[in-house]
Amino acid sequence: MNVPVCVTDARDIRERGEELQRAWCESVLQDDGPPDDTAAFRRWFEGYQDQRRAFVLAGWAEAVSPDIRRRARLVALGSLARGEDLPQSDLDFALVTAADLRLADAAPDLERFVRWMGPMGFSPCMGNVMGGNPRWFGPEDAWKARIQAYAEFPDWANVRYLYMTVDARPLDDAPQWASVAARVRDVIAGSAFMKWQMAHLGIRGTVGFGALRGVRWEASGSGAIFHVKDRFLAPMIHALRLLSLHYGVDALGSVDRAASLGRLGALEGLQADAIVRALWFGWRLRARHHAECWLRGQRDGVDLVPRSSLSRAWQEALQEHLRTAQALERLVCRRFPKPRGSR
Repeated sequence: MNVPVCVTDARDIRERGEELQRAWCESVLQDDGPPDDTAAFRRWFEGYQDQRRAFVLAGWAEAVSPDIRRRARLVALGSLARGEDLPQSDLDFALVTAADLRLADAAPDLERFVRWMGPMGFSPCMGNVMGGNPRWFGPEDAWKARIQAYAEFPDWANVRYLYMTVDARPLDDAPQWASVAARVRDVIAGSAFMKWQMAHLGIRGTVGFGALRGVRWEASGSGAIFHVKDRFLAPMIHALRLLSLHYGVDALGSVDRAASLGRLGALEGLQADAIVRALWFGWRLRARHHAECWLRGQRDGVDLVPRSSLSRAWQEALQEHLRTAQALERLVCRRFPKPRGSR
């Protein structure tokens, strides 16, 4: 596999962004090793994280006016923050701003930024977890007030917003974000109810694996498919985040979280190495399918992997790693029972 060189110059990305995205997609498809040989993919993955951040920073510099950039700091959310972005990951971001910046004044620039990112594989977040949404925009005080409001009315929707705010990383200088991040972590870590909600409302029953039938393939018009994000990767990533908050692990990346939790003895009989192997397999499977879809112009349904596209070896590996994902799901459900007295 020939891993492309990361391009960081904003003007170069402006002129060749789609071409660069194509090169990275073609590169990952050169990886023809067996399912659990992830060495080449890891090299690609590490380089691609640098390229994705460079794409975003170039878009921010090229599409957003200097005045807005001076008064708003870009904060990556989700997979971009964790360093786990793939060729068609959504564009999730927040903005921490100066007190005098109104969303109405920033909105045209933010819309232009989102459009600018499209040719490089960044789809607008389907849930509108983006800085143009008032929920993800504002000065430090507004962010803290929002967190407090969520904590005072912790229905599942509000608690989900708190968890989303945990996986965040400023992409430029934003010292004011540190206190926001600390506050949201403290709120969740101190709430047995919020931890139960994530385990039982967010994770329980989401892994696409059954003891009797194995992989839970879903029927579609073109044959059986598997949702590699929702039924495999997301439950693991959410479980590792939940355990990390509970045990005070500060790492953002899922591999680092798994390793830290293993060293703390927080995984019961589950081995951190097994979790890490499952993550790498899942990211590799998803990256390959994202790249195939992008190269043929498909922008919807990119996480739906057809069974017909997987060899027997890949299907067997998927089943093995789903067992690990299910074991992690069950671990967090045992660890975080519903607190007495809660409704």
